[in-house]
Amino acid sequence: MHRKSAVRAAFLLVAAALLVVTLVHERESAAAALSRLSLPAIALSGALLLVGLMAQMLSWRSMFDGSEVDVPPIRTAARIYFLGQLGKYVPGSVWAVVAQAELGKDHLISRARSAVVALGALVVLVVIGATVGAAGLAAGSTGSLRTYWWALAAVPIGIVVLSPPVFNRLVALALRLARRTGPAPAITGAALLRSSGWALVMWLAFGAHAWVLASRLGASGLRDATTVVGAFALAWVVGFLVVIAPAGAGPREAALVLALAPVMDAPDALVLALVSRVLMMAGDGLVAAVSASRWRAAPPP
Repeated sequence: MHRKSAVRAAFLLVAAALLVVTLVHERESAAAALSRLSLPAIALSGALLLVGLMAQMLSWRSMFDGSEVDVPPIRTAARIYFLGQLGKYVPGSVWAVVAQAELGKDHLISRARSAVVALGALVVLVVIGATVGAAGLAAGSTGSLRTYWWALAAVPIGIVVLSPPVFNRLVALALRLARRTGPAPAITGAALLRSSGWALVMWLAFGAHAWVLASRLGASGLRDATTVVGAFALAWVVGFLVVIAPAGAGPREAALVLALAPVMDAPDALVLALVSRVLMMAGDGLVAAVSASRWRAAPPP
C-alpha cells in the first residue's frame, strides 16, 4: 500500500514538474503577449476558463450516472478529476486516464469503471468539440471550415459512437482486448446526454475565454465571435489527437493560428494562442492545487 502511494505521488510530482517546465519554457513569449492585453481582460478570460474547467469535470462526473457505484460527490469528483488531469502534461493521452483510475480506487471506484468513464468523457468532449467547431466555423468563416472539413465527418460518426448500444459494445470489446475479466460497465443514454450537455457548456465557456482575448486584439462582431469559438474547439480537438504532445502543446497553437486567419493576422493569433495556453496551464495548476489541499482535509471514507 505504501509502495503504491509512493508511485502515485511520484507520478503526480513528475506531471506537475512538466507543467512548470512548460510554463518556464514559454515565459518570454508569454511576457510579450501579456504586454498587449489589459489585466482586467486577462482576469475575465481566466475566470471564463475556470468555468469551462468546472463544466469539464461535471461532464466527466455525469458519466457515472446509472452505474453500479454511486455518483461521486462534487468534492470527491474534483479531487479525482483535476489531480488526474495533470497527467495530460505527460506525452501520451493515456496518463490522465491512468491517474484518475488510481485516484478513484481510494473511493471504491474500480479501475474498469474509471477507464470506461474517462474514455467515454473524452469521446464526448471530442464529438461535442468537433460539432461546436464545425458549427462556429461554418457560421463565421467557410474558408476555415474547408481546412477542417474532417470535423463535419466526425459529427455523424461521433453521434453513432455515442449511442448507448454502440458505445457499450465498443467498451466491451476494448476490455476484452485488454484481457479484463468480468462484465463491462455500462453507460446509460441519460448519462451520455448529461455529459454532452456539460461538454457543450465547457466549449462555450472556453470559446468565450478565447473571444475576450481576441476582442482586445482586433476581432469584432458576431461572425468573428463564432469563428473564434469554433477555431478554439477545433484546435483543442487537433491537440488531443496528437497524443505525443503534452496537453496538445504545439499542434493546438498551430491549428488555432491557422483557423483564426480570417479574423486576425498571424502575429495577433499567436499572441492569443500563447496567452490562452498560459491561462490554461495556470487554471489546471490552480484547480489541481485546490483539490490537493482538500485531499488531506477530507480523506476518503
